[in-house]
Amino acid sequence: MELQSAEVKKPDTGTLVMSQLLVICVILFIASSGEALLWLPKPIFIFFRMASIVGIMGILSYFIGESLPRSIYDPSRFPYKTWQWEKDGRVYERLGVKWRKAHAIDMSRFMKRSFPKQNTVTRDPSRLRRLVQEMCNAELVHWVLALLSPVFALLIDGWYGVVIAVAYALFNLSDVMIQRYNRPRILMILERLER
Repeated sequence: MELQSAEVKKPDTGTLVMSQLLVICVILFIASSGEALLWLPKPIFIFFRMASIVGIMGILSYFIGESLPRSIYDPSRFPYKTWQWEKDGRVYERLGVKWRKAHAIDMSRFMKRSFPKQNTVTRDPSRLRRLVQEMCNAELVHWVLALLSPVFALLIDGWYGVVIAVAYALFNLSDVMIQRYNRPRILMILERLER
């Protein structure tokens, strides 16, 4: 009896690069945890320490977020449901969401297996539903990263760690804001198409 080999999907270039970056970040974190890099000027040492933590948390959260089934996301339920005070996302315009959107990084541009989130002009309801699920996933990942931001204050000495923790939390909360701004608009389009 002949055994058939299971077809193994080859990781795309983006996944390989992200995996290699994760290894580099772990090595850098270990090196900055001991005395190996203490000879560096303090700002450079702090930068390397911060970069390693950002890389580890960001890359791991990306891979975990990508592995979650999209069926778990329901935009009509907590925490993704739009609250009345958000005015269908318009409240975020006062907080500069349009500027932030213009400068946001879309990981699907680098990770070809990811669902593309930008430049998605479509009238296909199934694609729009998937886009809404992807927005919920992105929101969850950025909430988790924002909540993990105190890690910087614990792992980086002095006021540097506190400043980095606050900046990291604000950066991720601005990405949450983008999702909460865009999702109601996509849902309105989807509702019109399904009527």
